[in-house]
This record gives sequence, C-alpha cells and structure tokens, in this order.
Amino acid sequence: MIAGLSDRSARSLLALLLIIAPGVVFAAEAGKQQQPSEVIFLVQIVLLLTFGRLLGEGMQRIGHPAVMGQLIAGVLLGPSVFGTLLPDLQQAIFPNNPEQRSMIDAVSQLGVLMLLLLTGMETDLSVIRNARRAAVSVSIFGIVVPFTCGVTLGELLPDAMLPNPGQRLITSLFLGTALSISSVKIVAMVIREMDFMRRNIGQIIMAAAITDDTIGWIIIAIIFSLALEGGLNLISLGQSVFGTALFLVASFTFGRRLVFLAIRWANDTPDQ
Repeated sequence: MIAGLSDRSARSLLALLLIIAPGVVFAAEAGKQQQPSEVIFLVQIVLLLTFGRLLGEGMQRIGHPAVMGQLIAGVLLGPSVFGTLLPDLQQAIFPNNPEQRSMIDAVSQLGVLMLLLLTGMETDLSVIRNARRAAVSVSIFGIVVPFTCGVTLGELLPDAMLPNPGQRLITSLFLGTALSISSVKIVAMVIREMDFMRRNIGQIIMAAAITDDTIGWIIIAIIFSLALEGGLNLISLGQSVFGTALFLVASFTFGRRLVFLAIRWANDTPDQ
C-alpha cells in the first residue's frame, strides 16, 4: 500500500508513526493499570487516523473508495489481526475498560453525526419524491432477497452451529436481518467519495438505504421481542414502530425547517 502513495504522503505517515512510537510504549504501561488514560486515548486517535489514511489512500490508488481501506484498518487494529499477533499490546492500547472505550466511542459518534449531517444537507427531497418508485423498489428487493437467503441459511445450519437449537427460527430471522440491513453511514461515505451525492442515482441509493435501515430496526424489534419473551409483544412492537414513525415525521417537518434555519443563520454575515 505504501508503494501506491505519493512520496510526500508516505514520508508524512512514516514520520507520524515514529512520533507516536513512544506514545505506544506509554500507553502499554498505562493500559496495565486498567484506568482511563488520556495518553491511551491520544494514541488510539493517532493510530486510527494514521492507518485509516494510509490504507484509505492506498485503496484510492487502485480505484476503490477510501472507506474500504478505513474498514480494513479497523480490522487490522482490532482483535482479529493485531489482537492475534500481539494480544497484550493490543489490549494495552485498546483496553476493555468501559470508561476508556467510551472516550473513543464519543469521538466516533461525533464523526458519524457530522457525516450524516453533511449527507442530509446535500440530499434533495424533490429528487427522492420524483424517483420514489425506483427507491422503494430497490429498497424492497434489497431487503427481501438477502433476508430470504439469511433465513434459508439459518434453517439449513446444523444444530451444533446454533446458539440455541430450540430457537432456530429466531436465529434464522436474525441472520436474515443482519444480511438485509445496510449501513447508512458506509453508503453515505461511498456516495460522497464517488461524487454521486448530487446525482439522481446517488439520491436513490441514499433513499433506499434509509428505507432499509428503518425497516431493519422494526424487524430487529420484532426479533428481540420473540427472543426475550418467547412470543410477539404487541406493546413493545407498537412502541418501536410508533417511535420510528414519529422520528421520521419530525425529521421531515420540524427538523428540516430547523436545519434550514440553522444553515441560514450560520451563513448570514452582519452588515458592515
């Protein structure tokens, strides 16, 4: 991947890695104490940004979105690779301490919020309304086909691979839901990087992803109700559906007006 980067970017990234090397050592020592540490937090941020930028730019060089490299960077720094090769060091830099994890989680949630905010500001609802049939069709088939494959897979799995053979239906429904839901965040990043956000195809993809996500959460509410109570809880299901519908209505009415007012207020300059 480094060979695909520009010389300036490669030198900058390597210099950054050399700078954070002492921080990794301090983070390892602090991680042994299992106490929240600002040093560990800063090392986590720098490592994630460095490897995300490195692999993201490498993916762009071979014609793929940078988000693919960022996802791979997360896998490499996680327990699957880093945790397997150097488990003690991985646990020291990314400890399971709830307070420490909440620090990096807060930054990640803020980044997701900003991404979705920018995506919403560039979403043209008039285009979505004009292409609603296409968006709904894409969304329905994007749910039905993988959901059917997931349920079928769950029904064919041997009992030894099931967490609870007596609840095979719940496992099958969960597999179908997991395969049918798409991440709006990842879809938004890919569309923005491919410069499709202001095109009709990009708007249709975003509308389908939002619809998939909404339907997916309703399905998850049904599955959780079945798993926790052994049957369908109409009260819990009704609360979930009503809450989702209320949020969507508020977002497309009052929320939209508030965002427009906030953007207008931010762009207004005082008279000279």
